[in-house]
Amino acid sequence: MVTSRDSTTIPLDKKVLMINEILISDCSLLLYSSGVNVWQSFGSFIDSGLANGETCLYAYDESSNKLQLETIFGEYLSSGRLLRFPLGRGYLPKEIEELGEKLKELCAKSRSEKCPARVLVDFGGLITRHSFDKAFGLLKEVMARKEESFTLPQERKKQPVLRTAIVAFNLESLNEGEIKALLETSQNVMISTNDGTTTLALNFRYRQRIPELELAPKESLEHFVKRHLETIVLSMLTEHPMCGYDVIKTIYQRYYTSLSQGTVYSLLYSMEARGLVTVMKTESQRSKLYVLTKRGRELAESRIKEFITAQRYLLESIQKPG
Repeated sequence: MVTSRDSTTIPLDKKVLMINEILISDCSLLLYSSGVNVWQSFGSFIDSGLANGETCLYAYDESSNKLQLETIFGEYLSSGRLLRFPLGRGYLPKEIEELGEKLKELCAKSRSEKCPARVLVDFGGLITRHSFDKAFGLLKEVMARKEESFTLPQERKKQPVLRTAIVAFNLESLNEGEIKALLETSQNVMISTNDGTTTLALNFRYRQRIPELELAPKESLEHFVKRHLETIVLSMLTEHPMCGYDVIKTIYQRYYTSLSQGTVYSLLYSMEARGLVTVMKTESQRSKLYVLTKRGRELAESRIKEFITAQRYLLESIQKPG
């Protein structure tokens, strides 16, 4: 059983904004102010695409990027599944033109290999009046690319060449007219401010339905994760084998819950002793990959089914006030 995750989370002050099925086959504009921690959301966005088997293109302001790409996504950089494009090294309008060519190559590869791609472009605070037109043009190009599709040989349903995309700007690098132009052009807009306020603005004329939005207190989310940790780890291992570090990283990216190495490795050792996982060495021999056994997979599937059934019953039995 492989879980496809089409959701993302955005950390606020003491809560997490959980957006289900966000941005699927859409291009969204993100405007954020200085001081907003967008890096966790960017990492989650990239990780979600890689987990879905997509090729991801990440362009970023090199001077302010805080994602440790080699540490977090080293294997995907090496395999070409994650393409990075640093901005701000030279003349920005020229770099944006080169980024447009890279986008064109990515979409062509997506069509030929019949595998959707994902794009994240963060201009950060680089934009000036000399480069805004190029950046604005790239946003429109990304929006146009998302209309392209391919058809799998065994299916009639069309698949998007560009599954989803985010183009982001630091608000403080834009003037009023530039912000207005971006808002008028974009169908989906997210605005995140340094006071912890995040909004999702939608152009309803272009959408058939609104994605589900929920606010979850971080403390409640952490308690839930820790209480059901084994079920969550079993579910994660149904997606693909993981080392202990992968488990810690993925839980943090998905649920913003920090777990100690002792907690995670003790659980993995216990699962190994019970015959739920087996251990295999990576090529580097530096880390152990935990792989579900047949017994472990059967337990994972039954646990997940029981968990969903129990949660559904509890939710249905709770009467909402009003």
